[in-house]
Amino acid sequence: MSTVAGMLEDLHLVAEGDRAVAVFIVAADPRTALADALSWHVTRRFQAESLEADKVVELRAAAALADRIDEHRGIDAKAPIRVNADEVRLVIEAVVTYVSERDTESYQPPEERARLAELAGLLDPLFDLALELDRADEVLRGTAI
Repeated sequence: MSTVAGMLEDLHLVAEGDRAVAVFIVAADPRTALADALSWHVTRRFQAESLEADKVVELRAAAALADRIDEHRGIDAKAPIRVNADEVRLVIEAVVTYVSERDTESYQPPEERARLAELAGLLDPLFDLALELDRADEVLRGTAI
């Protein structure tokens, strides 16, 4: 968990039923970048597709996650984030989509360049966190080898 712990401060995995939940502290800039990427992803998906009921539920969960991450916007202090493996994968999907579509050769305002750099730097720790949570879920469900 060394890469994860480097970017996601004070990382703890806790059990909630048969699921593992990661609780960690994130500074204001990366937290804002994550919330922005998630919100953008949700808006884009709602506009782009005629949605089946299960997709609507998934997007509502993504919007709720974006709101939770964004809860402390404007506060410069570090704040906690709680996510399970599914939510981490959702964040990864949003970040990958955001960066791949928005990181273009054309002019980007400095704020957008900073957000893209912030998000790109979070991808590896997020992938590592998803693996850690999956392993912990297997242990909690008794399916670990």
